[in-house]
Amino acid sequence: MAFSKKVVLQLLAVTFAAGTMCLSLPSTASAQTSPDRRAEAERLANSGAYAEALRAFQAIAAANPDDIDARMWIARMHTKLGHPEHAAEVYRSVLVAQPRNVDALVGLGNALVATGDLKGASDALSRAEAIAADSPAVLTAQGHLHEAANRTTLALAYYLRAAALDPSNTEARRAADALRALRGHRLELGYDFQHAPHDAEAFADPLREDAHVGTIELNGRLSDQVRLFGRAQFQRAFDSDEQRAGGGIEWTATPHAFVRAGFVKGFDTQFLPDTDGFVNAAISQGRARWGFDVQGASFDEGTGDNATLWLFGPDLTVLIGRTGEASIRYYHGRLTTPFSSAALGTDTVAVGIQGHVTSRARAGFSYTHGIDRLDWLTVDRIAFESDTVSFRVGFDATPFVSIEGGYDFQQRPADVNVHRARVALVYRF
Repeated sequence: MAFSKKVVLQLLAVTFAAGTMCLSLPSTASAQTSPDRRAEAERLANSGAYAEALRAFQAIAAANPDDIDARMWIARMHTKLGHPEHAAEVYRSVLVAQPRNVDALVGLGNALVATGDLKGASDALSRAEAIAADSPAVLTAQGHLHEAANRTTLALAYYLRAAALDPSNTEARRAADALRALRGHRLELGYDFQHAPHDAEAFADPLREDAHVGTIELNGRLSDQVRLFGRAQFQRAFDSDEQRAGGGIEWTATPHAFVRAGFVKGFDTQFLPDTDGFVNAAISQGRARWGFDVQGASFDEGTGDNATLWLFGPDLTVLIGRTGEASIRYYHGRLTTPFSSAALGTDTVAVGIQGHVTSRARAGFSYTHGIDRLDWLTVDRIAFESDTVSFRVGFDATPFVSIEGGYDFQQRPADVNVHRARVALVYRF
């Protein structure tokens, strides 16, 4: 009887152990599955598959809403995908659970800078700096904030401090170099060439209408808010040499308001304006920039009476993603000439899109119906409507040296086709 009891007890012990092992198997498998899912999600994020990574981390967070790390990844993926408003919402939810989470505060600050909420960004980053004053990530984010607010002197100081604390912080070093270039003086050299087919019966010289134009502009920084510029232009066309020169001012009144105005005077000009003045004003709100432009030009007809052109109208530019933008602008023009008793009306519409194709290279396309190239008005282009397709490319050899090029195809009335090419060099110092 005692032997039987002992056997029974052993059998019960073995059965209990086996049952315990069986019960533990699902939890072990689950423990192995969760790290695998997380590792796959991180692999997707690090490989640039941001949309897939976002969905993977959202699934992980849905299974465990208290998984702060997964929620931080969700916010980062929204940022990578160009959804700063969604990233800000996720960072705020993390800060409800962890008010002193520095990474979440920095992420929130960067996201709010991207949406244009500089006050909210300042609040978040001030909290982060109070917790971790020597964090390179915090200092770099503060640099982005102050740069967006046009406090470029303070922004540069933050970038340089972040780079000094962490020499491997490439983001801070690149931002510092880019800001130095942005703040620096600029020398711009440009050359334009225009060619149009000609009527041999009307013009004995087949190159008569070709135009060569050289432009030089020096733009100098006085302060974070004010810059001055001087401009000279030289044209060889229609067997005539012409020059004009002038200058103006650029004023950043607030982080969201900008004004540029200038005046250029011609010297014995026939095809370039005798006088040319302009005012451009713009206000930014979120991802949109609204502007209004006014330009007036007078052309000396050599008879004592000048042809006068006034152009005015609004424009809108909208940021696309992190590096692109689309624009549309409209100008109404009023042209008076000594040959007409009433002013002639003209309407111009231009649409365009441009952006970075790599970190250093950019490209753009635009279409204009009406008067184009307001920086290079000539008397032969103001009395009729035309259609112009333009392509632009640019490359930053360094943050301080840029090369730009472009091509325009313009169709004028009577099936006159005009080809233009442009190349420019920008040097910042």
